[in-house]
Amino acid sequence: MIKAPALASPFGTAGPGPLYPRFFLAGIAVTLTAGATWGAWLLLRIARARDFAAPSIFEVNAHGQAQIYGWMGLFILGFALQMFPAFWGARLVAPRLARALLPLMAAAIAVRAVAEARPAGRFADLAVVAGGVQLAVVATFVALLAATSRRGLARRHVADRYLGAGLVWFLLGTALDLRHLARTVGAADRDALLAEIATWQLPLRDLQIHGLALSMILGVSLRVLPGLFGTPIADERRARRLFWPLQLAILAEAALFPLAMATKRPLLFVGFWIATVVFAIAAALAAANLRVFARPRVALPRVSPLAFARAAHVWLVVSLAMLVAGPFWSRLLEVPFSHAWHGATRHAITVGFVSLMMIGVASRIAPRPAGSGATGAALPLAPFVLLNLGCTLRVSQQVLTDLTPVAFLPAGVSGLLEVSGLAWWATWIVPRLVRASRPLEVARAALAGEPMPPPTGR
Repeated sequence: MIKAPALASPFGTAGPGPLYPRFFLAGIAVTLTAGATWGAWLLLRIARARDFAAPSIFEVNAHGQAQIYGWMGLFILGFALQMFPAFWGARLVAPRLARALLPLMAAAIAVRAVAEARPAGRFADLAVVAGGVQLAVVATFVALLAATSRRGLARRHVADRYLGAGLVWFLLGTALDLRHLARTVGAADRDALLAEIATWQLPLRDLQIHGLALSMILGVSLRVLPGLFGTPIADERRARRLFWPLQLAILAEAALFPLAMATKRPLLFVGFWIATVVFAIAAALAAANLRVFARPRVALPRVSPLAFARAAHVWLVVSLAMLVAGPFWSRLLEVPFSHAWHGATRHAITVGFVSLMMIGVASRIAPRPAGSGATGAALPLAPFVLLNLGCTLRVSQQVLTDLTPVAFLPAGVSGLLEVSGLAWWATWIVPRLVRASRPLEVARAALAGEPMPPPTGR
């Protein structure tokens, strides 16, 4: 079993204040503009036209990269640069370079969002340049953490395997994304564009979501959930046994699908589906090992960050079940592939699982207002309700669009609910993050004895 880690300050990085608040604030700004908000607008256009092809694939992918690199990516960069050195008992290598990654990534996201959405003429080249900057930022980020890890003095445990795998998937996914971007914006004609999307869009998202997001969440959860939420400590042996089946299944997903599309051999499509089944089983067992539904060791407010983490795990199970059942739904409808079912499956894991886990952990590590006491840890109920209601509407109604066009309207409304939930949560956390970015405020919080998680060692 993993021993309970000791609490330590996460603010050990040299420089003017901790790293993570600025990255988190930038991530929130991206999702409330080019990320979730733009996605809600695209969804309304789809609902009005009753056609998922109403926005161009370039607009959809421009929004998607903002969510991957801006919302999820900036949170990963900020948390990892702040906390991974503490996990490993080391000081971050080149902290000034680490801080420079934020404006570089933010600028690349903004430029790519504009250029990729309308990739005509020079805008296509500009989008590829922005994608190249994103790859350079991710490569530098991974290199900084690899160099920091080699300096570590703390004894490693299985969580570090998941974190390391997440970094590898981040780098590989970003490299594949740049290739995919260049081939889509530079496609000679519509047939070439559709062939590229049909072959490579799915494995790219598998690397980014199943590989990067899930591996990072599992690794961070193994390290910090007991200290953050008072949940029982996970079984280290079980986590170790599940590591390779999970990672190899992700690799098989990403490799078999484009191979099957290139050769059109039925056995390869069967192999790809078997890989998704193995992935779903391993992911479900790894998540269950975190024991987020067990009774916590500490009293929690009615709407606590743990509530978001628990809801996230429900959505993970939903997405995994839908992933496995996808071919059966297509067979029932007598179609080769259901884009509605696939999109709903992706939404369940990206918004339902990944975003809710991000919100839960970020809400717990953000410092409380001075003098708020235990009540400062409570979140407003509205973001929890709006996000889960919006995700429920989106997933259920998007599936139903395969059966009736009436379902497009509630599916379109779902995006507004989710953006409203994110905006409401932002009004709660942004003042806390601004406070956390000030070194003097951090010092006062520490002197006042406020809890400043997460745990950083064994």
